[in-house]
Amino acid sequence: MSSRPTHLYEFGPFVLDPTERTLMREGQRVRLRPKVFDTLVALLEHRGRLVEKEELMQAVWPGQIVEEGNLNKNVSMLREALGESRGTPTYIETEPKHGYRFVAQVRTVNRDTELVLETRTRTSVVVEEETEDDFPPADGGEPEKNAVDSQARMGTASSAQIFGKSGRRLKRLAAFSAAAAITVLVASIYVFYPTSGRNEPIKSVAVMPFVNESGDPDVEYLSDGMSESLINNLSQLPDVKVTARSSSFKYKGKEIDPRQVARELGVEAILTGRVLRRGDQLQISVELVDARNNTQIWGKRYNRDAKDLFTVQGEISREIAGKLHLRLIESDQKQLARDVTASPVAYELLLKGRFYFEKGGTENGKKAIGYYQQAIAVDPNSALAYAKLSLVYSGFINVNALDPKEFTPKAEMAARKALELDDSLAEAHLAMAHVHHYAWDWAAAEREHRRAIELNPNLAAAHHAYMFYLTVQGRNDEALAEGKRARELDPLSLRTGTTAVYEQLLGLQFDQAIQEAKKLLERDQSNPDLHALLAYTYAKNRQYPQAIAAYQEAIKLGDESRDTQVFLGEAYAKAGEPEKSRAILKRLETGKEYISPAVLSIIYTVLGEREQAFALLERAYSTHDQQLIWLGIESNFDPLRSDPRFQDLMRRVGLSHSQA
Repeated sequence: MSSRPTHLYEFGPFVLDPTERTLMREGQRVRLRPKVFDTLVALLEHRGRLVEKEELMQAVWPGQIVEEGNLNKNVSMLREALGESRGTPTYIETEPKHGYRFVAQVRTVNRDTELVLETRTRTSVVVEEETEDDFPPADGGEPEKNAVDSQARMGTASSAQIFGKSGRRLKRLAAFSAAAAITVLVASIYVFYPTSGRNEPIKSVAVMPFVNESGDPDVEYLSDGMSESLINNLSQLPDVKVTARSSSFKYKGKEIDPRQVARELGVEAILTGRVLRRGDQLQISVELVDARNNTQIWGKRYNRDAKDLFTVQGEISREIAGKLHLRLIESDQKQLARDVTASPVAYELLLKGRFYFEKGGTENGKKAIGYYQQAIAVDPNSALAYAKLSLVYSGFINVNALDPKEFTPKAEMAARKALELDDSLAEAHLAMAHVHHYAWDWAAAEREHRRAIELNPNLAAAHHAYMFYLTVQGRNDEALAEGKRARELDPLSLRTGTTAVYEQLLGLQFDQAIQEAKKLLERDQSNPDLHALLAYTYAKNRQYPQAIAAYQEAIKLGDESRDTQVFLGEAYAKAGEPEKSRAILKRLETGKEYISPAVLSIIYTVLGEREQAFALLERAYSTHDQQLIWLGIESNFDPLRSDPRFQDLMRRVGLSHSQA
């Protein structure tokens, strides 16, 4: 009894009693899980100073080894109970990667002179079941269970609230017995008559970017690659929506609140993880949280050799599928067990290729190509490496960064090889869809687009690409539906965000398109592509001075694409400054870098030089310039549409429609 605390803690509208294990807010009890309560006590005891995560975990789980995710979860639940916003900490301040600090002013109250708790709660009777958090230990053993201690604390707290310190043993015993009886009854109902929602399958999940705990930026590709691989694996499962990488990775480097992230991404569950590499050894920790009630569904730590990285990803995917209560048929099991490569070395090279490709930019794209080529050299049977290589080639051809004469055959060869190695790989069919698209083989392109989506309905990139195919074909209603699906799967990515802009442009809603482009730009003012997109929408709305300013800002921020130069030249011509337009034209024609003749013809068209424009379009046709796919929808060609030569060119390319 001598060690019993003799004080209460008061902060804000709260009063905490460490002995009775109660937290009150203006006379009403705030219910906390036991370990969440312990977390609050530890922070209050060390208020005003940083409490390192390891120190806090030892205080809450003494003598146990637990995952850091359990602590993060406790703090998140505590913040919610205190009504605190993460962006403006009133009580708990986070020191990223280190720990937490209790920052509110705290007053210590002597319980012998100020019986605050008793006077505030004397009129209310609370009988509830308190259970320990069932967090799995890191060693995979049984969860901690302190049911006896929990019940004892419950009985003591209830009697203290009803009768005060003096206590009446018989009534206390009666209250305890009643509580125990209610607990047994509730537990029996829970076991023998489970609620309908208890085992309902989770239908949507987001995989957060795994944390690189190695502290070495050179192995960042491992943590990123682990996250992306799990996204790819889970996205191929039936009846579950998986948020795309580009949206999940918006949270990289940020401490997350599962419920908030779930709301923003429109999912029911959140998967988080950490990767630690020491030499050839990997330690991977994962946690699956049901965001609907903020409870941990599952958590586990894996210790493996680095060469087993791919194997453990499949193992994690299968375990998650089970925890989501998904019924997998044999083909689904095969999807999870699919080998993207038999070589651990090739797999690491694939991860590095993905890492640099997702960073964006021409130089990073070239690094990605190099890593994919190395992966193929190590393992010539990796279908995914060929598919990724083909997609990078096609992407660079599309933005005039690579000469199609040289790289279109390479893109086709890589796509065909990917399909030859694995006809069930969605990315391989997507790569071939791009090849057919740029070859003007429209029926084959649509067939491959549809097959990619059939194999992986969660592949946002496939829906995004199919949207542009349908747009080129003039099938706007279908294109809008695909754009909507892409945004549902990838709600935070800039790439799918641009679909909203294009949708407004398709509907000739130019003011709305400008507003959508501005919203995207607010998210990343340093992105030159977004400035160029805004400029394009200004030009469509005939706001040429604003378009010129936005194109100039894109160039200033590093946009060196020939497309941007051409559209800047178009804006100058339409703004009444043809001399500046001709200066751009001369620079592009005399430069050493490849420039699409179809794109170059745009400037001649807006300058009114029709014959030169047609000469360039014919040259584009003779070289099978893939930029001719935009003939039907690019409004800059409108002055040429009535000319029979233009209609004949549209027919030869296979585009029978025409729209402004």
